[in-house]
Amino acid sequence: MSARHRQLQPRRPERARTLGWTGFLVAGATLVGLSCAGGTYALLSATEEVPEATITAGTLDLRVNGSSSAALGTWTVTPTTPVARAFTVSSASDVPSTLSASARATTSQAIIGNTQLRITPVASAAACTVGLSGPLGDVNGYSVSSLGRLAETQTRTFCLEVRLKAGTPVTQSGQGVGFALEVTATQEAN
Repeated sequence: MSARHRQLQPRRPERARTLGWTGFLVAGATLVGLSCAGGTYALLSATEEVPEATITAGTLDLRVNGSSSAALGTWTVTPTTPVARAFTVSSASDVPSTLSASARATTSQAIIGNTQLRITPVASAAACTVGLSGPLGDVNGYSVSSLGRLAETQTRTFCLEVRLKAGTPVTQSGQGVGFALEVTATQEAN
């Protein structure tokens, strides 16, 4: 190439080249610093005073057929003739609650393994019949996690069905079954 041709090419000043490298190094150091920081940090705080408050305990009390406990009588049940009886649960409370129920056998005869229960909410005692919907399960360990809501001072009617499994042996005929049914109210959060 001739000397004249070299003079026509623009020449980069040294200062611009130095500034370019400096900018590149600063950007690289910033990226390395941010990647090592590991997150975002903020120091914030706030304070709020709470005015005086009064906490009052409510009452939660249930009644079964108007009493703290109730016997539903003696039942005659066979594999072909289940029996259903109505009972009421009343709230003598000033708070709403959710009802649940569980049962356990109180006798140890062999027929307990063939005895089943079902609890169903009904509109009235007249609506209590065998074969309603609701979970059917063995007496021992029977549990219904939700029988619905019970408002303050409300009364609800339930149908308790007792039946024997279809394959109950004839040798268990005449055996008695004792069980306890517990209805539980859990206060609803306000």
